[in-house]
Amino acid sequence: MFIVIHGTWGANGEWYVPGGDFFDALEKTAQQHNALVVPFRWSGSHRHEERERAARNLVKLICSYTFNNIEVNIIGHSHGGTVALLASRMLEDNSINILYTLGMPINEQLFPNMNAMRHCYNLFSFEDLIQPVLGMFEREHISHERVANVRVIIERKEPNHTDLHHPLIGKWLPTVHTTCLLYLKNNRKKNMSDPGVINFYNTTLPTYEIDRERKELLEKDNQLSVLILNSLRQSLDMGSRMPLTKR
Repeated sequence: MFIVIHGTWGANGEWYVPGGDFFDALEKTAQQHNALVVPFRWSGSHRHEERERAARNLVKLICSYTFNNIEVNIIGHSHGGTVALLASRMLEDNSINILYTLGMPINEQLFPNMNAMRHCYNLFSFEDLIQPVLGMFEREHISHERVANVRVIIERKEPNHTDLHHPLIGKWLPTVHTTCLLYLKNNRKKNMSDPGVINFYNTTLPTYEIDRERKELLEKDNQLSVLILNSLRQSLDMGSRMPLTKR
């Protein structure tokens, strides 16, 4: 079972429901693995209380499947990933097989409950300007042997926030874990916690490798966030000094 969760203000989006490009691409591949796909709708409100409320409802849905011995995988875009992460903190005993988050704003104080899941894949892109929210959130989870921080490339380009639910990702997502494990098997000195990069293509299976540019890219990313934040502050400061005029 794959449960797909939209992000903030995304409840009325089409990508995560039947007929949507991501959903349909995922479902086609999932069926080849004898799996079903289910959308999870929540308010999408930009309030932590609403995400907690959604998490409680998600727990009920997860438990309805695990009670019948159905393996549950979760895909959460943006704060839909946060909803899934909060749900994991209400669960235990590997209730979730794999959690895939797509461009989720990462709070170091809010780590997934790894007792409730077998593996966690944090899929992100440095072209996603929404995830860090001007430096208030992180790109990566802290190191853990069963958590993979993986940079995404689609047809040789890094996607923006919206394209992190691109149909090519939906098409190949059920193969990501196997692709990662195969790479680690062939490179025994590497492990899941090493920074990874995954390349998605239309007609061939994804490729996984170690991201040797990660440190440099994170430094540049942090500098960009600081630059944007300082520019915003200067603009607000200049605006506050402008005299009020009548129309």
